[in-house]
Amino acid sequence: MKNKSLEDHLKRIFNLRELIQDEEWKNLLRNSSLKSFKKNDIILKRNFRYNDVLFVAEGILASEFTVNEKTIIGRFFQTGNLCTNFDNLLHQAVSKYQIISITSSTVISIPASDFMEYYHNGISLGKLFRKTILEIIAEDILITNVKLLYEKNEMIEFMRTYYPDITQNVPYKYIAQFLGIAPESYSRILKQSHRKNS
Repeated sequence: MKNKSLEDHLKRIFNLRELIQDEEWKNLLRNSSLKSFKKNDIILKRNFRYNDVLFVAEGILASEFTVNEKTIIGRFFQTGNLCTNFDNLLHQAVSKYQIISITSSTVISIPASDFMEYYHNGISLGKLFRKTILEIIAEDILITNVKLLYEKNEMIEFMRTYYPDITQNVPYKYIAQFLGIAPESYSRILKQSHRKNS
């Protein structure tokens, strides 16, 4: 199968039936690039300011940070997700966490200054980017509620229902870090769930 172009990936990410033909779209194609990462590559380092905004074209990424020498995953990013540090983007602050590639992945890299210009003043791209940000906010609220209000087995069921690609393709240790439990506990809860359902 031939490799997808930048335009193909953007069309899929934004769920476009037909391509936008205006000057904003041409500038986006001109100034953006595709980047590939291997499994376990660090894409955005902690305590570093990254100058690009990333859209996940293929693969699964995660944001992780360390508290009291314990690594925690804040969230996963899948195809179509916008992956950036908003503190970094809005306040030009260094990142408090790092982004890692959990699987082999391809991302679309857009200069942060271009992204902000499209977000605030863009017409066709502005609409797409603003919609994307609203979706991220809604998803972040949902994930926060799940983490705060659900029991661990309910969180696992939530992940299996709404994020099947993650539960099927991400190693147990990363899902356990997201859930805030040991990998052995995650495995035990899964086994108990399988026994109940069989």
